[in-house]
Amino acid sequence: MKLATLTVLTGCVLLSSCQPADTGESATPSAGAVANTGEPANTATSARQLFNGQDLDGWDIVNNGQFSVEDGVLKIDRGTGWLRSSETFGDFVLTMEFRFLEEGANSGIFVRTGPTSRDDERGWPDNGYQIQCMDIITGDNPLGQMIPYGAPPFEHEFDIEALNEAYKPTGEWQTYEITAEGENLSVRLNGVLITTATSIKNLTGHIGIQGELGLLEFRKIEVEEI
Repeated sequence: MKLATLTVLTGCVLLSSCQPADTGESATPSAGAVANTGEPANTATSARQLFNGQDLDGWDIVNNGQFSVEDGVLKIDRGTGWLRSSETFGDFVLTMEFRFLEEGANSGIFVRTGPTSRDDERGWPDNGYQIQCMDIITGDNPLGQMIPYGAPPFEHEFDIEALNEAYKPTGEWQTYEITAEGENLSVRLNGVLITTATSIKNLTGHIGIQGELGLLEFRKIEVEEI
């Protein structure tokens, strides 16, 4: 680059018609170099809290569900119906921290679920998918298994050994990480993959929590759209 500059300057002197060099001009980065724009790297996450720890803003109680907020946690006191997000979501990672306060307490997490409900005394959704949220690791529908709620059929694999590895006893905080992307869905419990599903035909819908049996608490509900 110095040789090229010297050649240009020499030409300017000989012709006596060149303008003075603009010393404020920045150099062009060489091939393969990363330009320093002066802007900080964008490290912000797009995840946002769906539960603010204070009230049920952003949620709708459907069919007389027994949901309340106390001491920074969302409480479910048995009952029926469900708690439905005001917004709908397509592809996302949903992170929820919850605990069972009674052995056998039973709820469920709805994803990509329509706004309507069954016309019966329980009042649960009639077009969506549920991830079981029951304090049980045996039987036909243990913790983390997917259950259809009126949505089109899907393919589903469940790892009972992984569930036994990941499960924490009643009263301890558990973490669900539910990922929905395209027609695929996966569920991790406390960091362990326990459920995978394909051919998920509902590509968007509400997030919800079921009211059913026993007492449960949620202290974190966070979604990151992908």
